[in-house]
Amino acid sequence: KILPYLNLNKTTSKRKEKTKDLSSSSLLDLYIKTKEFILYAIKFEIQKKGIDASEKNGDRPEYKLNRLKASKLREENQVDHTGEKSIFGQLFQKSKDNFKIYFKNDAQDYPFRATFLGEGGYDAGGLFRETIDQVCNEIQSENLPLMIKTPNNKNSFGQNREKWMINPSATSPTHMEMFEFFGVLIGMSIRASNLLALDLPSFFWKQILSDPLEKQDLKNVDAYCFQCVEDIINIHTKGIGVENFHTVMDEKFVTRLSDGTEKELLEGGKDKTVTFENREEYVKLLLQCRFDESDKQVKAIQRGIFKIVPAHLVKIYSWRDLEYKVCGKPEIDVKLLKKITRYEGCSEDDEIVKMFWKAMEEFTDEQRALYLRFVWGRSRLPIYSGNEGREFNHKLTIKHCGNPDQTLPEGHTCFFQVDIPRYSTLEIMKEKILYAITFCQVIDTDDDAFETWEEEQIVSNTQISHQLQT
Repeated sequence: KILPYLNLNKTTSKRKEKTKDLSSSSLLDLYIKTKEFILYAIKFEIQKKGIDASEKNGDRPEYKLNRLKASKLREENQVDHTGEKSIFGQLFQKSKDNFKIYFKNDAQDYPFRATFLGEGGYDAGGLFRETIDQVCNEIQSENLPLMIKTPNNKNSFGQNREKWMINPSATSPTHMEMFEFFGVLIGMSIRASNLLALDLPSFFWKQILSDPLEKQDLKNVDAYCFQCVEDIINIHTKGIGVENFHTVMDEKFVTRLSDGTEKELLEGGKDKTVTFENREEYVKLLLQCRFDESDKQVKAIQRGIFKIVPAHLVKIYSWRDLEYKVCGKPEIDVKLLKKITRYEGCSEDDEIVKMFWKAMEEFTDEQRALYLRFVWGRSRLPIYSGNEGREFNHKLTIKHCGNPDQTLPEGHTCFFQVDIPRYSTLEIMKEKILYAITFCQVIDTDDDAFETWEEEQIVSNTQISHQLQT
């Protein structure tokens, strides 16, 4: 009931911009502190009503994407600073003047059709999902300049070692446009529940929401820096005072950002020594510097998000809500996958089906994610409420062939379907499935894909079991 009276477009009164309306500001701060305790379903319903009442777009252009070019970028360890070679970059260039195509309210209403040059397949959803999944992989790689590994990741210390965070050194005009497009993709996910396979820390999600950051958020990405802060603040508990502080601490008013760049905390900071008396000022400036190190990039991402979803419909969420809304759960729930599976030419009581679920249970989360991408073009299951349509049904069929133990399974990503041969043992089934989901990534149709790749002029003549059909 209080939401209509809150201006969620503003930051909290604790941040740089202070509102003149103190009562409104206090109420806003109170909501931000307590919104995590409001049921997700309530916030989701508010957002859904707002989105349903907003502008929609029926366009669905066809985008031709060159995956060979993106593959060469990875193989040569290049960084796509101009946004032209990666799949993210190609998609950015093609849609940067038409972000309205992302005004979709349904996960089945895709904003564009993807065509992979030199590969077969007609996009009935599978190629779109494959594109978005590959874009997420690129964002969390060194082939794009947008994100970097957290210091905890690079140092193999502390929590969230698998996470990525914003690169404060990515500051060129093109980088800013790319960050904005990253925001557009997040907005698309919020709006239409097209999940993004991202591993980003609380630090990122709070920045997007303009929620206040805390020392714990710093610890989650840079445990070394956090420990330094704690040691300096509490150094008096170890018997260190004014007289002997200099014997154990030799620091200037400088810090290193997440990308390793050294930055002064104030003018002349490299010449100002940290003392026992000014250590609290040092810590305050250090935290503020680290919390604000990627403000420009965050604002660009926010611009992109808010072009697709109004700010107040995003900021109703807590950071955990927003991460869940955009990314879903990284773990593949086998029970849920089994619950939504429909069978054709077999039943759940068949031995081959029981063998399949046994294999799924024995696979790691990473292998299950590869399987999901093989049969659906995405690496995470969407948020499931039980009301989803046919697209959310995982279909398992039996593949009839002369020698099952020598045959790979087939994935049909447009239909969320897998065709499984009648393997003779569980070990053979696991071996064939793992081979297919690991190595069969090129999209092809029943016939040879005999096309000329644009620019590279390389002929693809590949037959492979991973098929996308309509």
